[in-house]
Amino acid sequence: MIKKIETYLGFCVRARKIVYGAENAESQRRGVYLLVCDEKLGASSFKLMQKARETLGCPLLIAKENLLAELIHRPAVKAVAIKEKNLASAILSVAEGEPQFKLYSGGTN
Repeated sequence: MIKKIETYLGFCVRARKIVYGAENAESQRRGVYLLVCDEKLGASSFKLMQKARETLGCPLLIAKENLLAELIHRPAVKAVAIKEKNLASAILSVAEGEPQFKLYSGGTN
């Protein structure tokens, strides 16, 4: 099932419906349907993702260490924002059954 998520993220990359980095994700004002970050994201960057989650009203998905970078084939990226509604919901539905992902619900990481 991880392959499906990799495929969906690949579609986002090709369609240019993905924003890289916590700062860039937080600076978005609308049109973001899903935030995804690495569990080893730095504390200040994680706070930016939490703020973006509240501002944009979209879910925040936390991936196991380095999994996000592997899935999007960009080793330095630890946070992304998905700007395509259907792909965001597809990623969320597949990630629900995967132990490598958890949905952030507030509180500590």
